[in-house]
Amino acid sequence: MKVLIVDDERHVREAIRYFIPWDEHGISEIYEATNGQEAIEIIEKQRPAVIFTDMKMPLLDGAELLEWLHKHSPNTKTIVISGYQDFSYVKPAIVYGGTDYLLKPLNSKQLIAAAERAFEMWRKEEQERELLNRQNIQLNVLRPLYWDKTLSDLVSGTRSYQELAGSLSEELGLLKGTETCRIAVISLKSANCRLLERFHGDLQLTSFVLANVCNEVISPQRSGFAFRYWLADTDIVVLFWNTVEEAENWVLHMNESIQRAYGIQLDIGLSATNAFPSQLPNAFRQARQGLIGRNILQKQGRIHLYREELDDVNTKADPSLPAELERFRISVLSGEMERMYRAVDDWAEYLTGLTLLTERSIQRWEEEIGIILTRWSKEQWGDELFAKENIHFAPCYDTEGLFTVDAWRDQLKALLLKLSKEGGLTQSTDSKIILEIRNYLDQHYQEDMTLQHIAERFYISRENVSRKFKQVTGENLSDYLTNLRVDKAKVLLQNTNMRLSQISELVGYEDEKYFSRVFKKATGQTPREYRKQ
Repeated sequence: MKVLIVDDERHVREAIRYFIPWDEHGISEIYEATNGQEAIEIIEKQRPAVIFTDMKMPLLDGAELLEWLHKHSPNTKTIVISGYQDFSYVKPAIVYGGTDYLLKPLNSKQLIAAAERAFEMWRKEEQERELLNRQNIQLNVLRPLYWDKTLSDLVSGTRSYQELAGSLSEELGLLKGTETCRIAVISLKSANCRLLERFHGDLQLTSFVLANVCNEVISPQRSGFAFRYWLADTDIVVLFWNTVEEAENWVLHMNESIQRAYGIQLDIGLSATNAFPSQLPNAFRQARQGLIGRNILQKQGRIHLYREELDDVNTKADPSLPAELERFRISVLSGEMERMYRAVDDWAEYLTGLTLLTERSIQRWEEEIGIILTRWSKEQWGDELFAKENIHFAPCYDTEGLFTVDAWRDQLKALLLKLSKEGGLTQSTDSKIILEIRNYLDQHYQEDMTLQHIAERFYISRENVSRKFKQVTGENLSDYLTNLRVDKAKVLLQNTNMRLSQISELVGYEDEKYFSRVFKKATGQTPREYRKQ
């Protein structure tokens, strides 16, 4: 707390300084002013918690100062000290919230009691303000997540507009009576992961940043809103209402903003105009069809409008997986890498000769491959290494958003090689547990993480957690978690203006100072030095 004493009589200021036991209240900064004008200058710079003020002063008197404080510093506590009992001097203290009115000459006990009441009131209100501030911060953190989930349910048809109409109107500006809508969808797959790589593979963070960029374009007009989609196959959804005829221009502006900020443009699917709210799910479906139905072997611009007549044409033109999938299976079982690679190369050569290929085809192939590999794995080894949900193809697009057959071919080879047990980690029980632990750390690095917590979660002793993690991965568990957190912190330092305390909490450290020490030990720089560099 800081204190200001305002009085044109020096001996009064000295008396207040002398009588009050400042140290008992932890107060070391005490300022003085001889009139209201000087006081305002000090208040604007120092923001004192408590002010002792005379009423009759030159230039700007106590009544005028109290009125100014009421408007510009309402949380400040004021104790009025005056030599006058006239009601004209008492009234401003009452009207503008003075905590006490003391008459000169000062009585030390009354002065101390008044000061202690003011200090206590300010501390109590400050605690309440801090609590409210923390609650507001939590709400501001949760609000985007709430709208991500709510709007994802709305456009997918699992939640009704009627129950959300009020909050949609109040917070997003989607007025009741809106009759039409359009939807755009954005996927990071077609960006050759360049944007994703900038955020160290953190899809949630990348999607969060992209949604913010889109909302900077559309939200001020209150005619649309971008959010992260919670289900599969889509990263960002933009819902347009009111000025739906301008949706294509808005989408172009969004891509231009992404280009300016991150040096890359993305492929975006855009629906036709649909009735709102009854056809929201249909608009969402159209936008996704526009995106995954584009020819990924040719550059055709970045905005892909839904066209009903192209649905059947593209579907019929999509090639099916070759009958020689059986060759893949036999080569895997034989363990002959050359034979396996030759089968994959033949398929890749077939793809290279195509003039039309859609993302829909790639998705279907990857789905079928996942089913087939899972079945083979269980049939041959009774092994869950290739459980379908663990089979993942990384996006295979170049900087122009065109599909690269070679990258997709290499991923297929790697999957088959892993299935043949010629590469990757051994499939012992220990390795499976350690893989689960590592995946858990990757997903929960921001939480409080101890060896005991991990041991209890995976039913393994603390000693075995450390020992087996080192045996299987070649790295200490604590080092792995620290490096993971530091890498996430680097991304946030590079790409956001968040305070260090916020970043510290987001990567799993409640103590900002401890986080800074860990960061410096790992990188040789403090977080501030790293951000500045």
